[in-house]
Amino acid sequence: MKRIVLLSTLAIALSGLVTTANAQAKGKFYGTEFATQKSITPAKMTELMADKDKLEDTEIAGYISKVCQREGCWMVIRTNEKSNDDIMVRMKDHAFAVPKDIAGKTAVVHGTVAKKMQSVAEQKHYLEDAGAPADQIAKITEPKAVYEMQVTGVYLD
Repeated sequence: MKRIVLLSTLAIALSGLVTTANAQAKGKFYGTEFATQKSITPAKMTELMADKDKLEDTEIAGYISKVCQREGCWMVIRTNEKSNDDIMVRMKDHAFAVPKDIAGKTAVVHGTVAKKMQSVAEQKHYLEDAGAPADQIAKITEPKAVYEMQVTGVYLD
C-alpha cells in the first residue's frame, strides 16, 4: 500500500514538473491569441500578394528587425536578419503593445496585410519612433511602396 501511495505521489509530482517545463518553454501572446499552425514567411507573403492588394486572416512568421521605442506599437518583420522583405506591423487600433527590446527575436503575427504607399511624413515618424539619427531621417524625400499589416495578435518565442 505504501508503495502505491509513493508511486502515485511521484507520478503526480513528475506530471507537475512536465507541465511547468512546458509552460516555461511556451512563448507569450500579446493581443488576441491565435493558433500558430499556418504561418508563412514574409518572402512567401510577397509571392501571394503579387496579384492582390490585401490578404486577410493571415499569419506571418519572421525576424523582428525594428520595434517602436516609444510605445511598442509597431515593429518591422522580415524573413531573416539579412533579407529585405520588410513588413511594417502595426497593432490594430493601438489595442496592445509589444516589449521594446524584442528586435532580433522571432514572432508570429496574425491579421490583415495590404500594399500601401507610405508618405514621407509617415516614414520619418517611424524612423523617429525607432530612434534613428537625424541625418538618416533627413534622407527621406519620397513616398515608398510598403507592405503594412494590421495585427490583432503577436506571438513571441
